[in-house]
Amino acid sequence: MTTPIFGLALKEGVLSIDGSFLFIFFSILLLIYILNHTLFKPINRVLDERESLGAGRIGEARRMLGEYEERLKRYESQLRDARGEAYQRLEAGRREATLERQRMIAEVKAETTARIDAAKHEIAEQAAGAKKNLEKEARAMAATISSQILRRSVSAGGD
Repeated sequence: MTTPIFGLALKEGVLSIDGSFLFIFFSILLLIYILNHTLFKPINRVLDERESLGAGRIGEARRMLGEYEERLKRYESQLRDARGEAYQRLEAGRREATLERQRMIAEVKAETTARIDAAKHEIAEQAAGAKKNLEKEARAMAATISSQILRRSVSAGGD
């Protein structure tokens, strides 16, 4: 008993190939050729373009990330340099302020010392003048007291 299945006929366990098998075989080859040119190649081209665009975008993103990191490094370096310069200026200002303060303190000390010396000199002069006046007054009082005690006139010596 023979049963045809897609161009194959089974005869008591043995396969035999007839003309319909060759037609189906060539039809399948033709369909593969047509599908390759009309469906698979355009799809593969689109997929390749998509992959290249994706890779291009990834490459662009990596390039942009590299540029960002480079700019960030430059910015941080400039920031460190600016901070260092600011600290140096601050220290220079502090040194100048300290030197100015020390100069002003020295001026005030010198002025104070000069005033103290002038005041000492003036006090010494006033003390000498007061001493002379006291001596005169003491002699005058001594003469007055002596004349009252002795009941005669006594001259004040040292004039």
